[in-house]
Amino acid sequence: MRTLTCLLLAVSALVLHADEVDPKDNTIVLGKRVGLIKPGMTSTDIERAYGKASVKHEDIPGAEGETIPGARLFAGTDRELEIIWDPEQEKKKVVFDVRVIGAAWKFENGLKPGMTLAEVEKINGRPFKVAGFEWDYGGYANFEGGKLANKVGIRFNPTTEEIPEYLIGDKEISSADKKLRAAKPVIEGAITVFLKAP
Repeated sequence: MRTLTCLLLAVSALVLHADEVDPKDNTIVLGKRVGLIKPGMTSTDIERAYGKASVKHEDIPGAEGETIPGARLFAGTDRELEIIWDPEQEKKKVVFDVRVIGAAWKFENGLKPGMTLAEVEKINGRPFKVAGFEWDYGGYANFEGGKLANKVGIRFNPTTEEIPEYLIGDKEISSADKKLRAAKPVIEGAITVFLKAP
């Protein structure tokens, strides 16, 4: 009887902790979590998860020279993240986006900086659109209708020396476009994970 009781307690413990994530886990599951950070979490929740000393509250660089209220997690390390608060819930400091800065973080689906258009197409499940280059929002991908839609922000940059006029400016170009492919764009800079709570 005593053995059975101990066994039941052990099973219960496993069930209770089945959905818990190790604080050292650097896995990113799109739409669900970045390590321990999940949609709806506040700055207090993140400090509780990783320790208050690991979270540095500061404005984060945004588009067109603007700054956005946020925080840095593990600043200056290979686990660094930039966390942006939901603009509709700034006082509560609820997570909105997470920019992946440190190289230690790994996407469950294999996504990573340096990937080509073809490699990202495979993950997305279909071709997507890329904004024309050489302006503030140049190179950003639009995954509408694909597996990555509304889950991640990615910016591509050409790796060839010359960029045709056709690929420059405020326009969208298919990732399957031959001229775009010829410019050999790859993912450059931080990948942004969208974690706004539904």
